[in-house]
Amino acid sequence: MGHLAPRQDAVWGEDEAMVPVGQHMANLRRKGGVGKDPKRAEERAKQLASIDPDWNCPWPLDWQRHYRVLADLVDADGSLPDIQPGVLMDGDDIGRWLQRQAQPGTWAQLSTEQQERPTALGVQPDQAPSPTPAATRATKGPNKAQQAFQRPSHNGSRGKA
Repeated sequence: MGHLAPRQDAVWGEDEAMVPVGQHMANLRRKGGVGKDPKRAEERAKQLASIDPDWNCPWPLDWQRHYRVLADLVDADGSLPDIQPGVLMDGDDIGRWLQRQAQPGTWAQLSTEQQERPTALGVQPDQAPSPTPAATRATKGPNKAQQAFQRPSHNGSRGKA
């Protein structure tokens, strides 16, 4: 797969030799999952990091898995191909995910480390549309809705006729 971010339901092998690698990796990420002996746990964590430095990343695992699929495409092709929404890879809509990541609001929510990863692949956030100036009503009087909520003006004289 090129990463240690499989879906939790991922299995590997054939027939009776199927291994639930997704569940196994999820168990390793749990507190104490690499072992209760601190020395052994540190060694195991180093071994996993040598395979995939982001095996236990601080951001969502789904995000990491989608990113790794794109990184593998860049490694294979030299650049990121145009991927439209609806393109599935390993059961994930990678095109929709990529489009969502480039949206300014989504991009702003990513950590700096997360932003660096797609940027290195050539992904840049979309430019936010320029805010259009609100139409001013300075030259017009109040509209009917505004007039309905205005107090009648009194000039202080309540003259009697």
